[in-house]
Amino acid sequence: MAFLMDDNAIGGQMMVGAGVPKALGVGKNKINGSAFVEGPLQAGEAGAHNTTKATLMLGPLTNPDAKSNPLYSLWSRLYSRFQSFVRVDLLLKSTYIEAKVVRTTVLQAAIKNFVIPHPTKQGKQLVHTCLEGPENGVYVRGRLLNKTEIELPEYWTNLVDESTITVSLTPIGAHQDIIVKRIGDNKVYLQAKPGIPVNCFYHIFGTRKDVPQLVTEIDS
Repeated sequence: MAFLMDDNAIGGQMMVGAGVPKALGVGKNKINGSAFVEGPLQAGEAGAHNTTKATLMLGPLTNPDAKSNPLYSLWSRLYSRFQSFVRVDLLLKSTYIEAKVVRTTVLQAAIKNFVIPHPTKQGKQLVHTCLEGPENGVYVRGRLLNKTEIELPEYWTNLVDESTITVSLTPIGAHQDIIVKRIGDNKVYLQAKPGIPVNCFYHIFGTRKDVPQLVTEIDS
């Protein structure tokens, strides 16, 4: 049986379906103005979904009384949080630079690019992409002058597996026969030709130990 009414105002709770929504309170503890729908619940264009895909299914707004045709089917003005899995099939976009922060444990993408306004060419954008490799790697680079020890960042002691550290050295000005003598105590110890001061660039890589080792081959 269905009831057809022009307007309907509910001052307490609206309950659709079976079950007791504990988060909304019951009896004297109920939250007035709250609503519970057992679902599935569909909102928007009637033909947007042909099967039950979720508890809440949204579609384009096609109500002529709205006198608008908004692009979005969901709009949140404040923080939004997803506790489990979020899948975006087409586009995930942030309009403002201040909002371009994505915090997660693992970010997976076919290509990982960043796009910024071009720093020197008006009307252009600069597109870079991330290097790809079989590890969760970190690096540090710099220049060493008149020293034989490279001090690694303090946080590497709990971040990097020391056994994975590799070092690349580029002498500056003259050959100095620089070699890596050993790695330990969160330092890289060098040895060079006697009588010639060390002057070189260095590039040091290591694999993170605070996260599980990357699995490079998985089932599709």
